[in-house]
Amino acid sequence: MKAPKSRPPHDTLQTVLRSAFPLDARRLMVFTALVLAVIQARTVVLYTLKTHVPLPGTLTARYQRLCRFVQFPFPEGLFPRFALSFLPDGPVDLILDRTNWRLGQQDVNILLLSAVWNGFSLPLMWALLPHGGASDSRTRESLVLRFLTFCPDRQVRCLLADREFIGQHWFRFLDQHSIAPCIRLPARATIGQHRLPVWAVFNKLQVGEVRVWRRQTLIYGVSLRVAATKNAAGETLYLAYRGHVGPNLRRYAQRWQAENLHSALKTRGFNLEDTGLTRAERVSTLLTVVGVAFIWACVTGELLVTEKGVRIKKHGHRAVSVFRLGLDHLQDLLLHPSRSSWHTLATLMPRFEG
Repeated sequence: MKAPKSRPPHDTLQTVLRSAFPLDARRLMVFTALVLAVIQARTVVLYTLKTHVPLPGTLTARYQRLCRFVQFPFPEGLFPRFALSFLPDGPVDLILDRTNWRLGQQDVNILLLSAVWNGFSLPLMWALLPHGGASDSRTRESLVLRFLTFCPDRQVRCLLADREFIGQHWFRFLDQHSIAPCIRLPARATIGQHRLPVWAVFNKLQVGEVRVWRRQTLIYGVSLRVAATKNAAGETLYLAYRGHVGPNLRRYAQRWQAENLHSALKTRGFNLEDTGLTRAERVSTLLTVVGVAFIWACVTGELLVTEKGVRIKKHGHRAVSVFRLGLDHLQDLLLHPSRSSWHTLATLMPRFEG
């Protein structure tokens, strides 16, 4: 698809999104306007976004239209299929994590399934928990099953998760669906027939040492390998996995991409915590909008790095992340509308189509 050079960004983006999100024309219009607005304003507060959305009508009418839109649930499966189009073909490594905040006395608690991508995990599906604590096995299983149902063509190689995501039902569920766990264990977790705690099995571990239990053993009712290593800060990682220890340790290190994603959705990007929304279906709709904006920013940042490069600091990391590089660029183009900026945005949108 070759984007027209002179059309406003709202019209061009709406054309691009239509194939992935076959919505009613009026809803697609508001959806597109919101994606552009959250990039331009870097906020998800609807009352603020009413002055940024390129929609007709008075400020009051625009605000009411935004409030009505977030009550509309997206057809399930559209967003994860759209997001996966940005990954190369082949098996995916999933990350399961949780992010939460409080709005007054109300908890907003999101169980988020994402995929290993490029420094930031790629959001796929989520579930809003009705409390402020950890998820149970049934909720996790339901979320993963939804993904497997709506994206059956994608093989899942493994699932990365922190020590919060443990339990016999959960590990057996992953085993039944041929999903290899790469999950951190709490020190109290027991292994083998004698139910030895892992902290005792890997006692006196040295900094930098990687120690592997001599054979597969039962962990939460499933036969797995287990290894331990200690970092320079003295923190010990106990890992349950399948296969060889080296690739799995490197794979588990990518779990931190989910933390980068949370940071991008919150303080370093769209300030998701500022939303006044707490009802699950409304937060979920807003997450879809922010998810599209996030992916567009990352893809744009990758394109800019390819074309212009980015400064590397002495510690070896980029001075600016790919996400912030793309978000800054898109925001600047939207804040300074001109034929030239419209043309630049149009050249970025075909790549955004995936």
